[in-house]
Amino acid sequence: MRAIIAEEDGLIRLRVFPFPQLQDGQIEIRTTCSLISPGTELHYAKEALKNNTHYFLGYCASGYVERVGNYVKGFSIGDRVIAMGWGYAIHAERICVPHRLCTVIPDELPFDDAVFANLAATALHAIHRAKLSGSERVLAIGGGLIGQLVAQCAQIYTSDVYMVDCLEGRLKAAQTAGVKKVFNSNKKSFVDSVLAATEGKGVNTVFLCNTGEATSVIADSIKVITTAPDGQKRGTLVCVGRFDAHINFNVDMGNVDIRYAARCGSGYRDDDYTHGRLDYPAPDGEASVSSNIQTCVQLIHDQAIRLDTIHTHRIAFDDALTAYELFKSPDSVIGVTLHYNNPI
Repeated sequence: MRAIIAEEDGLIRLRVFPFPQLQDGQIEIRTTCSLISPGTELHYAKEALKNNTHYFLGYCASGYVERVGNYVKGFSIGDRVIAMGWGYAIHAERICVPHRLCTVIPDELPFDDAVFANLAATALHAIHRAKLSGSERVLAIGGGLIGQLVAQCAQIYTSDVYMVDCLEGRLKAAQTAGVKKVFNSNKKSFVDSVLAATEGKGVNTVFLCNTGEATSVIADSIKVITTAPDGQKRGTLVCVGRFDAHINFNVDMGNVDIRYAARCGSGYRDDDYTHGRLDYPAPDGEASVSSNIQTCVQLIHDQAIRLDTIHTHRIAFDDALTAYELFKSPDSVIGVTLHYNNPI
């Protein structure tokens, strides 16, 4: 079996490994398609070099059920499914995944559309963490894949969605998908642009979907938060990306809430939950990872999440390493899927 791995030297390679062993609570899947999550995967390529270790890359896949483990219900051999999970739904020809991280998909939904539901679950979880009610003005900062999905999920709640990015290709994709206005941060301060677009009102919620050093981005995000009748800033910053920042907490911030949206729903990365050995309710206003994946499959099926604007590249698994080269020039690269000629 071949799989994609980030090795100790920081380079990404396609290697041969033994077939995974099916465990209780898991299903075995013959992979048809997988989705690259560039922010996470390129981060772990750096971590592999830093820590002198290796990581299997990928956590969003789709394919056919080959075997069903003990204590698994709701899946049968031959089912068309999507699967997610770091260390489980890797870029590989065959995978074994906890059943609560898998969902059967409709026959009419292509594998390479359905696979986006896995990462869309992360975006939907961020929306839940923001507690959007339907009347907010929303700003997404960062127009990579997760930023695009956050903006599209936010549009389910409100039409007042804006985006900031420094790449025109990403901004065009967001606008085509219905984002109200987009702003190129390389051309003008997004603070002035957002305030002008909202007639000085500012926004209620900012989703930070960026990477790297973000001290100035957070400071500017606070500046565009709306002002309450008492004259104080009142709104929410939801951190979705992986970044570093220094925040100068002071009274000028007003009553701004800062939240982090980790992963894709309650239960993710909990092996007892994902294998079906443990149950617990999601926090109020949120949902389990299983529920979020299922919801996102339906949103894609109903075209409430549009993929025509963000599914930019389809690469054969044999040529997978070229896919990572694409992200060195990311203006027109957003969603990249790998496609498997997989008779095994």
